[in-house]
Amino acid sequence: MRLESIDNLPLDTDEKIWKKAYESGKTIYWDRAITVSEYQNYVAEGLIAIAPTSHYFFDKSQNNLGVTINNINSATNVTITRHRRYSYPVLHNHDYVEIVYIAKGYCTNCFEGYSFKMNEGDVCIMAPSSIHALSCTNDESVILNIMMNKDFFDQNFLGFLRGGKLLVDYLESILYQRDSSPYILFPTGKDEWLKELARHLLTETMQQPHAYEYSTSLLTGEFLLHLAREYEMLAIVPNKKTQVQNNLIVSVLGYLNVNYNKATLEETAKFFGYSTAYLSRLIHKTTGKTFNTIITELQMEHAIDLFKKGTTNLTEVALEIGCFDSSHFSKKFKSVYGISPTKYIAQSINKAYS
Repeated sequence: MRLESIDNLPLDTDEKIWKKAYESGKTIYWDRAITVSEYQNYVAEGLIAIAPTSHYFFDKSQNNLGVTINNINSATNVTITRHRRYSYPVLHNHDYVEIVYIAKGYCTNCFEGYSFKMNEGDVCIMAPSSIHALSCTNDESVILNIMMNKDFFDQNFLGFLRGGKLLVDYLESILYQRDSSPYILFPTGKDEWLKELARHLLTETMQQPHAYEYSTSLLTGEFLLHLAREYEMLAIVPNKKTQVQNNLIVSVLGYLNVNYNKATLEETAKFFGYSTAYLSRLIHKTTGKTFNTIITELQMEHAIDLFKKGTTNLTEVALEIGCFDSSHFSKKFKSVYGISPTKYIAQSINKAYS
């Protein structure tokens, strides 16, 4: 029987044990994220409540950074769990991609040295190996942990982004470079489509009917597709040094991908309400590239796309991608690829059709 609603889900045995401990006045163990070693010491000293799943918090990693799990143990590369309310916020990490979705309520998402509040509708994509924990100390919240391997995520989310290679490369750098930001946040508000998907995912996970793993894989793919379709340009990413959240950089990169053939730094800054100096610094800080470098790379990528589609007249291509003339285009092309566009067409395009 399917869940009719995600409202008023009763506390399970573990949640009741932890809630009783929380209400006894020992809230200090929920006030901040704790390390695995701290948790183990608290257990040894009898300071925290033990529930049937408490063994989860014992360190399985080789580097003692937390509960490291190498990959998803599922034939369909996806695992769904409901985050238990009142569970201790123990810092942990893993090698797979984890998505936290607040279907109802709120919680605190904790990282090393800082934390932020997640509200209903928030979707947080956690970078593999990021050290994190969730703290949820209320009855009404319903939080899904959607875990998947990197290949599944790349195919079902990054592969559907419309912001082009520039945006995909940027988001990949956030998720897969260890010295980058630990998460990407999407505020989806009261999106009923995602809530309905969450209800179905919980039903499959809690009741495990025939072929439920295959079903959760399909539903997760639909969840990711909807996120890419509707919220791609609303992504919020933190500054990797200050962790201050920025909700416009992804929109800026998406804007450049569409308007690469006519965008200038001045016009782009005015469109987003920034000064040219601030926008220039923001782009360089988040991508490692200058505004002009990004525009040139986008122009050349689109030029190659035109070549592949049969447009090989250099003047036509130059005008299409925003260069002054064929000479200007040829100089830019050679500066990026090391050969002239004419030679590239002869070596790569014509050869492919010969």
